[in-house]
Amino acid sequence: MPPWPNPLHQAGLRRLNISLDSLHPDTFRKITGRDRWQRVWDGILTAAAVGFAPLKLNVVVIPGVNDQEVPALAALTLDRPWHVRFIEFMPIGNETLFGEKGWVDSATLRQQLQDQFGLAPAHCPGNGPADVFSLAGAQGTVGFISQMSECFCDRCNRLRLSADGWLRPCLLNEVGQQNLKALLRGGATPATLRETVSALLTNKTDIHFKNRDRGGDRYTRTMARIGG
Repeated sequence: MPPWPNPLHQAGLRRLNISLDSLHPDTFRKITGRDRWQRVWDGILTAAAVGFAPLKLNVVVIPGVNDQEVPALAALTLDRPWHVRFIEFMPIGNETLFGEKGWVDSATLRQQLQDQFGLAPAHCPGNGPADVFSLAGAQGTVGFISQMSECFCDRCNRLRLSADGWLRPCLLNEVGQQNLKALLRGGATPATLRETVSALLTNKTDIHFKNRDRGGDRYTRTMARIGG
């Protein structure tokens, strides 16, 4: 343990998800628009030293931008108990952001890692919709979130609380979302909040990127504007 206390860890927080789309500062800046790779990497090392676990690193794989880094990112799990998760790029309002539309399907990435390292089915606490494996001899795991090529709506147990206070039943569906910030600022009781969240869970419906326009549903915000 480090010599300094961490207030989040002391308060009981144990799991962290951190975005790390590249191991190269220039590529990181191209993807995020910020020159903060070193700050993010230092934060990951600090989180590991504090003892956050599972520590999950999320990688959105973008063709022609960072897809060649998949083996190196996966290799972070060989001698560290980290969990690297590769997420298919979702072209939602950002189709031309990198000049090329498309994604790398998880099956291709799995085969690449199988050929180079060897893969075995594994488990990570709170893995959610990810298909989880471990490289041969690795301390950590690699996961694949395949919302574009392999629909997992039937086993999705996730809600998303956005940075501006909206609780939504699906990342790809704005229908049915509830404004928790407005409820809180309006003086809603804990019982009312519990009932609101419970109703949202009960009414959570299956939806997938390929049929997101079903029933007139439209996605109006890009991924970068959701937060949460």
